[in-house]
Amino acid sequence: MKKKFAYLFTLSNLAVISVLLSLACQNKGPGVPYDIAFSPTPTPVIHVYGAVNVFVQDKNLAVPGLMVEAIPPSAVTIYSQATTTTGIASFNPPYLELGTWTFLVPAQTPFPYAPSTITMPVSVANETANFNSAGATIYLTPTVPESFTSTNPGSPYTFNLIYSQPGNLFVPGVVAFSGFPTNWSGSYAPATIGYGNADTALITVAGVNCVDKQPSFAVTMIDPQAYPRAYSTQQTISKAFTSNVSVSWNTTGLNNNFCNDGNGVGIVTGTLTVSTSNACSYDVNVAVSLNVGDCCYSQFQTPNGNVSGSECGGGSVNFGPGSYNCTTYSGATWGSLTCSFNGTTNTVNIPLSGSAQLLNVNY
Repeated sequence: MKKKFAYLFTLSNLAVISVLLSLACQNKGPGVPYDIAFSPTPTPVIHVYGAVNVFVQDKNLAVPGLMVEAIPPSAVTIYSQATTTTGIASFNPPYLELGTWTFLVPAQTPFPYAPSTITMPVSVANETANFNSAGATIYLTPTVPESFTSTNPGSPYTFNLIYSQPGNLFVPGVVAFSGFPTNWSGSYAPATIGYGNADTALITVAGVNCVDKQPSFAVTMIDPQAYPRAYSTQQTISKAFTSNVSVSWNTTGLNNNFCNDGNGVGIVTGTLTVSTSNACSYDVNVAVSLNVGDCCYSQFQTPNGNVSGSECGGGSVNFGPGSYNCTTYSGATWGSLTCSFNGTTNTVNIPLSGSAQLLNVNY
């Protein structure tokens, strides 16, 4: 009986010890002071102090007095500053935000610039953004091969224009034409271009009424201050037909007289005729002068005016298409006539009878 009691007592003690050990081994977390919640170390805020700059250059010169805006990455504040005589605007915020800044040149009088923008990453003080307008060019290309004939001389001809500005300071402008012959003109749309790196326009060239000379023209981009920003190469609309101008003389009478010094004077009456083919009458202006042998008496009498012989201080008389009754007075000889048109000159003795061709020009 005693052995059985001792055995039960031993088992009971072991059970108690097992429970106590189980309770002692339970993980209830660290005790004080390690039961405070974890707090990470805050990232320190690094402030960079100093300026960020903008340099503005136009026509290879610094631009003073131009208002420039600077916008930091947060875009909370917009800073404004005018460029100095060196063309530099310096911005000094309380501290320099690191990241991508935006710099803007707004449109403003009296400057010719369109709104222009630069974005630039800023990581240290005293970095500089550069605005520059250098290197503008104009390109003209015909939409189709251009030529005109006698049956469609004035049809509108179109060209594509590209105003290229590789810089980042944009200068808008208008188009000016040069080199058009009479009755040719040009137009374009839109009215003003140049608000980006490669603005485009459509050029239209047309002839009105009669046209007989091929236009070889160029365009210039003019800014709001009337300064030429870029020039195109020459563009030609080919002429696909031939125009002709000829001048003839037909003698209708002869006479003579004497100068005060006794020398003879040859007097010839005749008809001067200017004929044309595929030529515009406004464009035909033949200059005719009289050459004489003696200045005792010389004169070229015409419906368009009278002049002395060229050797005697006289000049020329201009004639358009048509026929003109004329008289020549030439001391000591019957004289000769010199005709000039479109860069061609020819001299022919006045015939004493019949006709003579004085000039024949194709163009």
